[in-house]
Amino acid sequence: MKLSPNTSFKLSPKPSANSTLTVYAAGTAYALTTTAALLDFGTTDPSLTITQPGTYLLLGRVVLDYNAATFSASRVVTLKFRRTNNTAADLTNGTTTVDTDIITTITSTFGAFSLPPVIYTTSNENDIIQLFGDVAVAPSAGSLDAVAAEILAVRLT
Repeated sequence: MKLSPNTSFKLSPKPSANSTLTVYAAGTAYALTTTAALLDFGTTDPSLTITQPGTYLLLGRVVLDYNAATFSASRVVTLKFRRTNNTAADLTNGTTTVDTDIITTITSTFGAFSLPPVIYTTSNENDIIQLFGDVAVAPSAGSLDAVAAEILAVRLT
């Protein structure tokens, strides 16, 4: 089938509605604590402001490293999307959990973890979406560090 020159593929009936917002963390690695908190990289945190009302697809990823860490038992690590203004709350279905290994003074990459894709709808033009994380029990030596993180928001409508 041959397409005419005026025919084009579109992602949406309203192509101008599609836009993308991104943030990539930069700076010092963040050592997870036992309290859920923003992954604070010092220079650029994984914090994104939604600038238009609409429906968005949110994607997120966090890379965690063991830093001379010792875990005498497997511990649960929680990573999540959280809106921190306009009625702060964790985003529904925006949490993932992983279990650490049992290790003794290991320095290596624990893994790159994707958060579940979230369809997020807002009537605001200033919602702040951040990546939070915690570990249920801190390592008895060393730390568990977030060394990279990013959020991608694709406006669908």
